[in-house]
Amino acid sequence: MLIREVILENFMSYEYARIPLKQGVNVVCGPNGSGKSSLLLGICVALGDTYTERSKRLSDLIRWDAESARVTLILNNAVQENGYRPVPQYNMDEITLTRTLRRDGKYGFRLNQRNVSKAEVVDLLKSFGFDPDNMLIIMHQAMPTKFANISPQERLKTLEEAVGFESFRRDVVEAKSKLSGILSEEESLNQLLNQARETLAYWREQNERLQEKRQLQKRQTFLQQEMAWSRVLALEAVVMRLQDELGDTERDLSSAEEEMERNTQRIVDAESMLGIMRSQWNTLIEKRIESERLVGVSEHGINASKDQLTRVERIIQSSGEQRRRFESTIKTLLDKAQGGPTTLDDYFTLFTEIEETQTRTYDNLSNEFLGQRNTLQAEITSYTGRLTEAEQEAGRLAREMEAIRKRIDDTNDQYIEGRIQLALLKDRRGRLRRRTEQVKAEIDRTTRDLRDAEAEALIRGPRIETGRSGEDILNEIRRTQGILMGMADVPEEAEDMYENYNETFREIQRRIEEVKESRRQVLEEIEKRNRKWREVTENLLEEVNVRYKRLLSKLKAVGETRLVNSHDIEDAGLEIYVGFNGAAPLRLDPYTHSGGERSSSVMAFLLALQQNVLSPFRAVDEFDLHMDPQNKEAVSEFIVSTMAGTDDQYMAITPSQITFKGQDVHIIMVHKTDDVSVPRLVEEER
Repeated sequence: MLIREVILENFMSYEYARIPLKQGVNVVCGPNGSGKSSLLLGICVALGDTYTERSKRLSDLIRWDAESARVTLILNNAVQENGYRPVPQYNMDEITLTRTLRRDGKYGFRLNQRNVSKAEVVDLLKSFGFDPDNMLIIMHQAMPTKFANISPQERLKTLEEAVGFESFRRDVVEAKSKLSGILSEEESLNQLLNQARETLAYWREQNERLQEKRQLQKRQTFLQQEMAWSRVLALEAVVMRLQDELGDTERDLSSAEEEMERNTQRIVDAESMLGIMRSQWNTLIEKRIESERLVGVSEHGINASKDQLTRVERIIQSSGEQRRRFESTIKTLLDKAQGGPTTLDDYFTLFTEIEETQTRTYDNLSNEFLGQRNTLQAEITSYTGRLTEAEQEAGRLAREMEAIRKRIDDTNDQYIEGRIQLALLKDRRGRLRRRTEQVKAEIDRTTRDLRDAEAEALIRGPRIETGRSGEDILNEIRRTQGILMGMADVPEEAEDMYENYNETFREIQRRIEEVKESRRQVLEEIEKRNRKWREVTENLLEEVNVRYKRLLSKLKAVGETRLVNSHDIEDAGLEIYVGFNGAAPLRLDPYTHSGGERSSSVMAFLLALQQNVLSPFRAVDEFDLHMDPQNKEAVSEFIVSTMAGTDDQYMAITPSQITFKGQDVHIIMVHKTDDVSVPRLVEEER
């Protein structure tokens, strides 16, 4: 037994009331609105509730005509059968726990008239083995319905808390939390490993670049030495080339002077030849002029004869035409004379004489003109012959003049070319003389440079017979220098940093392997704890199912409870199956079962579970909501039977007819008079 007495002062509808509670079943009854639920609400407030279903502010629970309210619980601390008090530090049979409420929102706890914190109150209740936050221990109005409507997961958690199995869940959650920590550590280590890998890759690259840089520096030193000796070899080659060039230049100078002598003689010969050919040219010009004159005279004579011949031809042609007209006229006159009075003979004689005279005249003229034409044709032929001869002579002279002119041009070209060649040879001789002096000076200067280069090369190292040119070596030096300039940012400590980070990387890898092993062990531990949790939960439900089925049989129903999704404790839940009046069991939900069926089945489950719930005090408000009389009586009997042989207390609140019977059943009647709730303990005759 936990509570001996409840004292309510200005709490809701109570002004002042003292309600004693007994061991066993305490049935609180009365009409609706009389203050039954306020009694249970007051007990919860005293036990530490900060808000209730009736009001979110505790100050709203103060009676309307008062400034403060107080709820006091007289707790039983008598010596138990084991010889110890529930709270050994209090050496007294009763402990007074008071909760004071004020309008200004200040709420306080007092323990045996001493102000205490809520934490101390919680510790006190734990000593009694009581958990006021467990909804299966104190169920307010509609709590069974809410229990039926919460998720299977929350229902299972509530059951575990009610029977004290939360430690198994905590063990699993703790192991999972540990696994989460290990996974988090593994993730952090993997991230660290990735970062270390990136850093190691960076320093590996830097170290590789450092080694490359050192190799390049060695190569650069060798190239400088090779470049120095390459310069010596180049200067030696230059000296040899200059000496060869000096010999070639001197030979060219001698050859140029000899060529100048030969060219001077060719110029003299060309001048002599030009004089002879100019004389021949002048003679040919005179002959050509005479030949051209003859050609002109012949052409003039031919043209004059042709013009006169043309006039004679026209005269001959005109004479022929006149003769033909004359003959035609004579014929016409003869024709007319034949038709006239004159005698024909006279006319014929006359016409014949005229014709003969005229004919002789025409013949004489024609012969004269023909003779002139023949004479002119003979003159034309003569002139033509002389023209041909003159033209042939002119052509011959022209060809001969052309040949002379060509020879003059060729000789003149040779003369000019000779003069040009002579000038060029003089210039070449001057240039060769100057070049000879320059080459000698260059040989002297290069020889001095060679001695200096040999001295510098000996400082850099022994002689290197390189087969490369200085340009090739210089290009490689420039490339190497460019690469080295690009490596200027490579730190000299890159090798040490790489070794350090490489060791760190291997250490992180070893740590990851250790964490993986820890993860494997924790996973095994989780599986082990999951099996333990599943085992105790399944055993509990197996026990509860026996009582649950027995109670359902009294309600003319069948059913069972099932653990669902047991493979995952986070997703695992508790499902209630029930079927009434011969129906097959179905999962409890508001769409399949009526309100009375849900209330009856939930109460049956909760009552079946109570034997596994370790609590000295339990309460239920309006447990019989929506139940028919038969089910209400069956549930009442089961509540009484479960309390038999125990020291626990049970408070059942009902607005209906009392169906509880038995020696350990105590009736508390509550009614309201003048807006004040008044409780009364009803004593039954035994």
